Amino acid sequence: MRAIVVATFVAAVLWAGYWFVGSRLMEREVTRWFAAPHGEMQVAQAGIALRGFPNRFDLTVTEPAVALPERGWGWSAPFAQAFMMTWKPWHVIAALPQEQAIDTPTGRFTLTSSQFEGSLVVVPGTALTLDRTVVSADNPALRHDKGWEVSATKATVATRLMPDDAKAHEIGIEVTTLTPPADFRMSLAGQSTLPEIIERLHIDAVAMFSAPLDRFAAQTAPRLSSLRLKEGLLRWGDMVMSASGMLTATETGLAEGRIDLRVENWRQLVPVLVAAGLVTPEVSPTVTRALELLSEQGADPKVLEIPLVLQEGRMTLGPLPLGPAPRMF
Repeated sequence: MRAIVVATFVAAVLWAGYWFVGSRLMEREVTRWFAAPHGEMQVAQAGIALRGFPNRFDLTVTEPAVALPERGWGWSAPFAQAFMMTWKPWHVIAALPQEQAIDTPTGRFTLTSSQFEGSLVVVPGTALTLDRTVVSADNPALRHDKGWEVSATKATVATRLMPDDAKAHEIGIEVTTLTPPADFRMSLAGQSTLPEIIERLHIDAVAMFSAPLDRFAAQTAPRLSSLRLKEGLLRWGDMVMSASGMLTATETGLAEGRIDLRVENWRQLVPVLVAAGLVTPEVSPTVTRALELLSEQGADPKVLEIPLVLQEGRMTLGPLPLGPAPRMF
């Protein structure tokens, strides 16, 4: 009996020592990271606290901020929290506040939600390669400082390291009951019978990067080199869009490739293009007639199968020019 008591006491002392050493090391490394230079990226915080004895490492960073001032990008929040069990510190659970600020070259966005949380798992080892992530938000809303807002009931983003390639990650996105900005909905209301709310947006893709996403990322600077869209789905009233294809990045970062689209009840698509500013009202009858001719080549005239082509810096939907191609980095 005495031996059991002594063994239990020794184990408790060792476990307590492990927690205190681990917590001090973690707090020191986080503090050092915020204090270290990060090139053009600026980071800041107003306080770092670590609790959770004896079974967790509960890290709280007060007023964290990350910014790329020369590029106009930034993020800040009142706090950020990370929770790790002491026996598996490679699995991090994160919690963020109900309001966050995101700066972009087009202005500031405010992201609000009733609950915002996520988890991150890295591969145990010296490289700490990203294995998988899940981020979910309940009732998220993204509001621009110019007044427009987009919201949803639920949004989830998940990633997973591909088993056969350390630089490839599978990405899944699921958004339900998505409400577009009010100006867009007002513009669309007079031209279409589509409801105000998009029922579902689903994306299943594989992203290939130029280098692994690991603890050496600050030196290797991974960039998105290609994106394979395995399945894309948008369900909006009686219009259903599905997509698949492949995009690759040019040396300057522009997207090139082809996405094959299938649109059920495609006539609802033209008012959406007009409301989005991709097609002017004056040419919408011509666009409708062109799409009509394309749909008649298929088995069902209500279904349109058309490619979205990105080439030489431009983007076209079948024969219709849509403007500049987006950048992948």
